[in-house]
Amino acid sequence: MGMKRPPLPLALLVIAVGCSDTDDRGPQDASQADATPADASSAAPDAGLPQDAQAASSWGSGRAMPTARTELAVAVLNGKIYVAGGYGGLTAFEAYDPQSDSWEQLAELPAPREHPSLAALRGELLLTGGNAAQTFAYDPASNEWSERAALVHARYAAAAVTLDDKVYLVGGTGPNERALQRYDPDADAWTVLAELSVVRDHVAAAALSGKLYALAGRAGFGSVYTSVEIYDPASDLWSAGPDMQDSRSGFGAAVIDGTIVVAGGEVLVAPLSVRSSVERFDPQTGVWEYEAELPMPLHGTGAAAYEGRMFLFGGATVAARAEPRAGWVHIFEP
Repeated sequence: MGMKRPPLPLALLVIAVGCSDTDDRGPQDASQADATPADASSAAPDAGLPQDAQAASSWGSGRAMPTARTELAVAVLNGKIYVAGGYGGLTAFEAYDPQSDSWEQLAELPAPREHPSLAALRGELLLTGGNAAQTFAYDPASNEWSERAALVHARYAAAAVTLDDKVYLVGGTGPNERALQRYDPDADAWTVLAELSVVRDHVAAAALSGKLYALAGRAGFGSVYTSVEIYDPASDLWSAGPDMQDSRSGFGAAVIDGTIVVAGGEVLVAPLSVRSSVERFDPQTGVWEYEAELPMPLHGTGAAAYEGRMFLFGGATVAARAEPRAGWVHIFEP
């Protein structure tokens, strides 16, 4: 996929080690414990990946986050990658500079948020969800937050994506949880659009070639998907996309060089497991192919693409647990 870039400087990984009985089902997962959609797949841990799974690709590491966290939100703006919130209701807000491999601590979130959603829009960052309907905008010039119009339906563990100067909020749990919501900055208003075919809790999403991709996720504890849905803003319709090879929820996703890369994820079907597998979707072939595996199984991560690399932040290694929280920064090099 082009010339190999020089590796970023390695940094010592800081790991917050501990144990907890806190699980990570989300506010509605317990009531959906018996839900097992038709495309749910085995929870067996990753095994038997092709030996030639894009051997040229690899993973490196960056300087650890100042605040160890999982179930965070991530977005790129003006050459920096911003991370917000995290499990337990964090207010910590930090920016990573991929050029200098350094971190900056910024104004805290206006309210504690776990499983929030973050997207860049018109030089600001839009933070919403996190088991709430409130929406806030961050101005990097002033390092201040201000309130924007609230969501029509509160969300938890949804995915925010910017497309055509609007922000779309995909999936998650909450009222009318299959509905797609779109933010119009000119009107400062959210609108409800076409529904997904299934509930997609702990979903990831991506914008590619003018379309939205809703990637995998689950319908609560006891389910997991491989399926993909594609949204066309022109027609306000969803259609089925190519299934992933591995089921996953609570994973990272980013667009690199016109392809979608997904990494890690949680499988809450007995026996519970966490994925280390990585897949890449090429819209030209319509096929998901394996890439180099993560250094460790991870879920509850946030991901972003910058200059042809995928940056994966935080996460946890034990299924149905948000501990141990970690400050890992993993960097995927195609």
